[in-house]
Amino acid sequence: MNDWFEWNGFRSTSHGVRVLEQPPITIPSERATFVDVPGKSGSLTLLEGDSVYDDMILSPTCYLERGRSIKEISNWLQGDGKVTFANRPGGFYYARIVNQIPFETILRGNPEKMFTVNFRCKPFWYFADVPNITVTKSGEFITNPGTVPAEPVITVFGSGNITLMVNTTIIELEGIGEAITLDTQLMEAYLGMDSFNSHMSGEFPVLLPGPNPISWTGNVSKLLIQPNWRDL
Repeated sequence: MNDWFEWNGFRSTSHGVRVLEQPPITIPSERATFVDVPGKSGSLTLLEGDSVYDDMILSPTCYLERGRSIKEISNWLQGDGKVTFANRPGGFYYARIVNQIPFETILRGNPEKMFTVNFRCKPFWYFADVPNITVTKSGEFITNPGTVPAEPVITVFGSGNITLMVNTTIIELEGIGEAITLDTQLMEAYLGMDSFNSHMSGEFPVLLPGPNPISWTGNVSKLLIQPNWRDL
């Protein structure tokens, strides 16, 4: 059945909400500026960066089963989190609910209510239930099955001064006691609750579609990688 979505781990049907129409699978627009050049036909396209896309509004049309509480649904459908749609299972979007939700009577005398939820989604669709990857040997390859670069969380277990290489990105780590975590999405280096930004220099790594070589020099016992594979 295609009559559901999941919001923050709860399937809509468990709240008596069924989907009449799923949002279409949508490719986000690339963030670009178009500049007219005097004396030249057309325009010049200026991209903000590689793989930079705008948010999307994805809106399922739903109805509320009879006997269900509008207050309960309103309390559930708010804030930000993860949303999965039945027409694109196996993954999720990071999203925020941005609209007021009007509950409209479908037919006079019928207690079922129809409504639309607008999810403002980040542009990438993330693979669900992806296991962490352990790398114990310098020079191994990790294959990104997605169509866009992934922003991993990499924990380096080691000590002293370490040079980590992911593809052509070189990261220098200094004065490591036992481990350090490099979070590309947050652009933060830390260990537990402590900031380790001062122990790192270089760009945060990404994992490109296809094979990615990973190597290092220094005293490293292993890498633990949360890959965060994603598609458009």
